Amino acid sequence: MISISAGADDLGIAVLASAARTAMSASGGDGDAVGFFVRQLGIDARARLHGGEEDATLVITADSRGTEFVVTLQDRGLPVTGPPSSLLPLLDAGVATSAEARTDGLGNVTEVRFALPTHHRIFDSAAEEILSEDAELRTDEVTIRSMVPSDAAALTRTIYRCYGWSYPISDLYFPDRIAAALESGQRIGEVAVTESGEIAAHWAAVFLSPTVVETGGTVTDPRFRRRGLAKALGDRLLERLQHMEVIGRVREPVMTHPATQEIALQEGATMVGAYLNILHPVQQIGITDGLLAAKVSISVAYSALRPLAPATLWIPGPYEDIARVVLSASDWPREFGVIGHTYHCPENSVLSTVYDSGNRLGMVDVALVGADLIDVVDGVLQQMNRSGAEYVGVRLPANQPALAVVAAGLVELGLSYASLIPALRPPTADNPGGDVLVTQWLVEPEFDTSGWVFATAGVEQLVQAVVAQAVEVGTRGLERQRRAARRAQLFASLGD
Repeated sequence: MISISAGADDLGIAVLASAARTAMSASGGDGDAVGFFVRQLGIDARARLHGGEEDATLVITADSRGTEFVVTLQDRGLPVTGPPSSLLPLLDAGVATSAEARTDGLGNVTEVRFALPTHHRIFDSAAEEILSEDAELRTDEVTIRSMVPSDAAALTRTIYRCYGWSYPISDLYFPDRIAAALESGQRIGEVAVTESGEIAAHWAAVFLSPTVVETGGTVTDPRFRRRGLAKALGDRLLERLQHMEVIGRVREPVMTHPATQEIALQEGATMVGAYLNILHPVQQIGITDGLLAAKVSISVAYSALRPLAPATLWIPGPYEDIARVVLSASDWPREFGVIGHTYHCPENSVLSTVYDSGNRLGMVDVALVGADLIDVVDGVLQQMNRSGAEYVGVRLPANQPALAVVAAGLVELGLSYASLIPALRPPTADNPGGDVLVTQWLVEPEFDTSGWVFATAGVEQLVQAVVAQAVEVGTRGLERQRRAARRAQLFASLGD
């Protein structure tokens, strides 16, 4: 890792860019791209230092993390609400893999990730074949244990044997990415392994926060089914998560068949929403005939792994009806707050923004609701829209009373209900953390629901309510523009 500081003048910015470019080149990556990004980050930071009273020192750190090279800029200028708009089109073009901007209590932190050569080293399928569902069963003994980085290539082979290139979690086709996630602790997993080292079954968890994980990546080689391997791995994974004091578990069942929905419900999960048009089209072996015509939508389920502490939810009016449907199906100790005439609301919101170029997906994390929430969220959405984003999620702190009032206008920006995740954020010294209301913006709020299948009428009711609101808020702006155009036409015909 390198760390270097310099003044926010032309010479200082040039020194920072040169240092980052050299470090990336030494790691085998595109040093020129990194140098250009750092220069633009420095220029953006300098523009936010115009007040004169700020510390004009910029600090760059650069380090290789797994399959990516990460550059971080720290500055003490005006607060950031997202990565520089000048860089987002380059992100969308794949020059970098993702960018995040946030404040950390001491200043601004902007982090950009670049692909090292291993990041794009995909699985070679030449020696593998896709197995049919009725493949002949095998009797090989298997060992059940925790997954380690050296299992990464074997997992990718198993994914391919079962699903071809259709598995929606594309990172699982890149063994180096799997190994890096395991080494960093971002991912944990349980596997059933044959004597030769091949994986017969797998179940994993990815940390969404220190308190909540997303479980999935579940696969069983059809030749090793009917042994209860999936259940055994799932039980081990849950025991491991409980030992780690994880509070909650999120699952994302597909909506093209009901099996994964049914499993989640049978295990006590509550359906909490749906992420619409969030994944690129895939072909689901044994489920769909050929490539799906549209982007993939997924339902969202949540299970508490330990008792939840009681809490009050402050949900803005446009999202409250759907949130009540979710809460009525759960046994969580939650109640809805009723906002009074007075409530605490700081002037400025605190948020961070991440843009993932590969999936054209943005995520806005609002840690603190301020009076300027509508303005800053609108600015981020416009910035991401211009840069090619097709889906943007906005996570809102559901236990802050000001949210019920300040966020009521978010539907006018095209944000509809997505999900409600309890205890997603752990408490910190300056923030109580807590539950999160997730809203979603879609570049095209159009859905083909003809292939969707629901495990229960309750799941269907919830998902259709999420879809209906997404369609309604997504077309509201267009209708408003048309009405304004008609009024202008009418008034013009009346003359002066």
